[in-house]
Amino acid sequence: MASSVSLEELLAKVKELYEQNAFGAIIELLEQTEGVLEHYELGLELARAYINQANALAGSDGEDLYMQANALLDRYALDGKDHATYLFYKGYALFKLGLVNDASLRFERALRFIKLGVEDGLMPTIERMLSLCKSLDPDNNFMRLKPEDEAILDNHIKEHFGAYQILFKTDRYELLHIAPQKEEGRDFNLIITKGLSGRKLKVPRGVDELTDSRVELAICLPAAWEFSNSEGYNIWPINTLCELINYILTTDEFVGFGYSFSQGKKLHQTTDFSGGMLTAMGAYPRRSQEVALSDNSLVHFFELVFLYPMELAFRQNHTALELLELFESKHTLPSPVRKRQDVCAVVSNAQKI
Repeated sequence: MASSVSLEELLAKVKELYEQNAFGAIIELLEQTEGVLEHYELGLELARAYINQANALAGSDGEDLYMQANALLDRYALDGKDHATYLFYKGYALFKLGLVNDASLRFERALRFIKLGVEDGLMPTIERMLSLCKSLDPDNNFMRLKPEDEAILDNHIKEHFGAYQILFKTDRYELLHIAPQKEEGRDFNLIITKGLSGRKLKVPRGVDELTDSRVELAICLPAAWEFSNSEGYNIWPINTLCELINYILTTDEFVGFGYSFSQGKKLHQTTDFSGGMLTAMGAYPRRSQEVALSDNSLVHFFELVFLYPMELAFRQNHTALELLELFESKHTLPSPVRKRQDVCAVVSNAQKI
């Protein structure tokens, strides 16, 4: 922390900005102050500001801030393990990231450590959040992979996809980055999940739970992709992937090959894509796209490709394979791209001619 500004002065300034609901100003102040993360109190204030700013934003713009808050709070896990305020912030961030059961555990622990006369005001909010958690996850059915299955998954990813760096880690899954591998003919960035398969999907009647209830997801991004900037220009694909992950973690809908979704609007102001579809990972051999765990259940790896509105409309009335055949007939790769032709718009124009 800069020697000219004391901890007390910073906390007083933060309090003043909170009274003005100036969450962005708090974030700017604390992020630009040297040594902030060394102080537990200021770290909590920054996490709180991330959460409040995220609440003020809509959609994927807020998702990144919840993830930042969650990652920041992980730095203070030992300091906050018996601190109700810390546990409340941690639980709230996890809840917003779709990790309902983990959030519930934090809220329950927070109630045990409420300091009377200091943190009483948190109690009604924590109790409301607990009730909401129970309504969303009544069976407490989230699962983690066994250690031996984590090792199987990790070895499979390294062997078939490559060495990775962790982009970020949540209580339920990790998001991994595998750099371009030009020598392998894969001149793109691969972003892949590890641990999502810990939650078994509820399969519909006629579908084998042993072979189709576990998934990991991936996206492919161009080799020159930059992963951070102030406007979120390059973050929207990762945010969209995370939204799909959180949807899988918090609903009972079956998700597999050909699953598609539309947000009804642009995924980000800088792109015309408005949804996506899960496909096989076209740049990799079939053997790399599934792995058997210790109980012989299969984990399938699917790639999320982004689609334009007309392509999503086509998918509603046709199979996923028919849409992929359309891509092939138009010599268009669905990924990795920042921008490409709309294959359904091309079909429409051809019919008019």
